[in-house]
Amino acid sequence: MYRLAAILKRCGPRAAVERYRHKREQQQNAGANPSRFAWTSVLHGLRLSPLYPVLAGLLALISAGTGLYPFGPVLAAFVVFAPERWRSIYLAACLGSAAGSMVLAHTVQIVGGHLIAEYFPGLEHSQRWISAERWMLAYGPWGLAGIAALPLPQLPPLLILALAKTPTALIGLAILAGKLLKYGVYVLSVQMILMAIQKGLRRPPKNSEES
Repeated sequence: MYRLAAILKRCGPRAAVERYRHKREQQQNAGANPSRFAWTSVLHGLRLSPLYPVLAGLLALISAGTGLYPFGPVLAAFVVFAPERWRSIYLAACLGSAAGSMVLAHTVQIVGGHLIAEYFPGLEHSQRWISAERWMLAYGPWGLAGIAALPLPQLPPLLILALAKTPTALIGLAILAGKLLKYGVYVLSVQMILMAIQKGLRRPPKNSEES
């Protein structure tokens, strides 16, 4: 009799309703997790991927070769998202910036100066161009290295050296030297800020110290 009651309890309508309700909850949770954490899992996988520094270098190349956007904030974001990979990000960013500058300089030397007027209208008559001309006449490619190390626009001096038929390898070396210094300061600053934040989070609140 007790055995029959146990069988009815496991196989009866009430048990079937409970199983259906439990299965429905599992399906809802399984359907909600991907939609909620999809982007998180994608970003986490990208952060651990070998392509993460390559992406930083590619964005640095585009920035240096087109002047569409400053790369400093992009570099800071890359380091914040994966601070343990700062070495590879830093190296890829410096190499990408040098490569993009060389591509732009080589393109100008092949196509000609009209490319500057077409894609950078008004740049040749701006004050930045005049100042860059003076700087390049005084210091040459090493003046470009100094500008690349400072928070200054590097496009005018780069184009001036390209029009002067300066070897692209020398232009790339000057950019690389400047970016090693400039991006090194950026990465070091981000790391120091992150360390300060972590130190502040680990510090116990004042109430717990007083008690």
